[in-house]
Amino acid sequence: MTQILAAPTPPVEGSHLVLYGVSWETYEILLSVFAEHPKLRITYYQGTLELMTPLPEHETYSWTLGRLIAVMTEEFGLEIRGLKSSTWRSKPKAVGKEADECFYIQNEAAVRDKLNIDLKIDPPPDLAIEIDLTSSSIDKMAVYFKLKVPEIWRYSEGKLTINILTDTGYVESETSLAFGSFPVKELARFMQLDSQKGENARIREFRKWVQSVGNSYP
Repeated sequence: MTQILAAPTPPVEGSHLVLYGVSWETYEILLSVFAEHPKLRITYYQGTLELMTPLPEHETYSWTLGRLIAVMTEEFGLEIRGLKSSTWRSKPKAVGKEADECFYIQNEAAVRDKLNIDLKIDPPPDLAIEIDLTSSSIDKMAVYFKLKVPEIWRYSEGKLTINILTDTGYVESETSLAFGSFPVKELARFMQLDSQKGENARIREFRKWVQSVGNSYP
């Protein structure tokens, strides 16, 4: 019997659904069906599929951290390729995920002129961002480990942690692969909303701070 998937209704902010025993083919169909709803996050890990829609708080922190990273690359003279919440997937490993934000920095030149990036031949993003405001039924880091993303920054409860890929998983680090010894964890304080300062004002303040401590970058 042929199953027909009707056009979905827009997902509700903050909604969360987990499905088990989902085939890879069904996962890819769902990616196509929900393509018109970019806010929806779909994570797939070896048969388990999770659908989540982020809250405005989540999107605010994600957007702001992405802007801070862009400023850092400008100030340090680094090139960057940002792909926001693009879907990264591997059929052989049966995993797929959208990061909250993701960037090519060290490997930017390898994908500089590519609109379609294929992980079978191209490197994964150098840096992925995860804003952890709600719990997930799938271990995000297990998915990233299968995708071999070298570095993950996780923001939770006002703190930023750096996670570096190893042969056995991720380990927390005080330094970043992308930004060396620069005090990346300090970015968390520039992510907070301020009734006295707008977003652009905080970004300008951050740029001045980066310039003032930039000599600590190797």
